[in-house]
Amino acid sequence: MSIERIRNYIIENAQKEAVQLIKTAEEQFRNETGSARLSLGKEYQEMLLTDEKRLKGDMKRSLGKFKSDCKMELLEVKNKVIDSVLERAISRIQSLPDNDYLTLMRRWLTNIPDHIEGQLLVNARDLKRINNAFIDDINKGRKARISLNTTAIDIKGGVIVKTKHYEIDYALDTIVKNLRTTLIPKLNDMLQLDMI
Repeated sequence: MSIERIRNYIIENAQKEAVQLIKTAEEQFRNETGSARLSLGKEYQEMLLTDEKRLKGDMKRSLGKFKSDCKMELLEVKNKVIDSVLERAISRIQSLPDNDYLTLMRRWLTNIPDHIEGQLLVNARDLKRINNAFIDDINKGRKARISLNTTAIDIKGGVIVKTKHYEIDYALDTIVKNLRTTLIPKLNDMLQLDMI
């Protein structure tokens, strides 16, 4: 074999080997890039899922806070409405003409059993309205007497009958408090606060 042939043989083998190395390298590159793409795709999907979960959690918390804030605002409005209505009712009762006011007090006092003896407690304004004729009229047909205590108490209106052992409370303050307790569930139903 001549040197030229050997040289050509070596070059030819080197070229074949180079082509084979290039093919192997290209295949290895394709495999590695494909694997990297899959890996990056999985990482990307995992990142998306993590971010989606975080965003859903944030949204759920924000929505919960918003609902809570709305309920609090509705509760505040509801309380203002009830307070306003009850204050107007108290004001109207307080501003009744004396005869109408005393008729209302008489009606409340007729609910007290006639065998109960006690003192009638009222506020300063009502001390001026209530006279002996009113007390005598209340006591007609009663077995036990109710007398007027001349010391004013701090109530908005109405009466409290104090007996030896307990008090019968027809004070406007108490009536309004009880009425408020009764009105709240009805107003909740009207406003459908549970739907929020």
